[in-house]
Amino acid sequence: MKKTIDLRQVRLVLCIAAMASIFSTREASAQTTDTVYFNAKWEKTDRDNKHFYRAISREGNNRPIRVQDFYPNGVKQMDGWYSSLEPEVRDGDFTWWHEDGIKHRQMTFDKGEPTKITEWDKEGKITRQQEAVKTVSHINGERVRDRKALEKAPVFNRGKSSFPDYVTRHLEYPAAAEGISGEVVVRFVVDKNGRTRDAEVVQSVHKVLDDTALDLINSLPQWTPGVLDGKNVDIKMELPLRFNR
Repeated sequence: MKKTIDLRQVRLVLCIAAMASIFSTREASAQTTDTVYFNAKWEKTDRDNKHFYRAISREGNNRPIRVQDFYPNGVKQMDGWYSSLEPEVRDGDFTWWHEDGIKHRQMTFDKGEPTKITEWDKEGKITRQQEAVKTVSHINGERVRDRKALEKAPVFNRGKSSFPDYVTRHLEYPAAAEGISGEVVVRFVVDKNGRTRDAEVVQSVHKVLDDTALDLINSLPQWTPGVLDGKNVDIKMELPLRFNR
């Protein structure tokens, strides 16, 4: 018996194949990788004279850019994320390795600012560990935000609960506020003994909300204090508390 071909099935198969090809092309074009070559002094050069080389991966406009640098032997030298390459703005986690593949440094950047660093020796022992925390001070009556480099930032001691989780669970809207909404900002100190003290409102909404915010801060459990140069230190912190009704 002579077999017949269902043209509708053929058209369907061709249509599926065409769509798969389109999606595959789009996926391939969504991410691009460029290679840049450097000499031993990290000056740009051509492929024939390269020492280091760099792979730059982009997934589209306004997306983080991944940069990976490699030693001549192909071992990764650096892996990190940029928000811009012209100018260079590091924004995210970075890791560096020795030529033998042993990790020796990790850093975190926030829009170009280093916020955390950890370094190791060849045996894997930590030789440096610092973290920058946001601090607030007043100069000539003006509130100034800054970062202070610490070996260890204050740690909130409440089991597995993070500080924001604790605040969410314990901050209650006071009935006496009668529908008032707004953001109260409280500045306080976590001292070298881990106690919370010197809480004060630096952005007020209403006395009832201000007092509620202060009550929460003053009732916080003990922290593990911040460390600088191997010593416990007092750290000023600032917390915005949002009240909605």
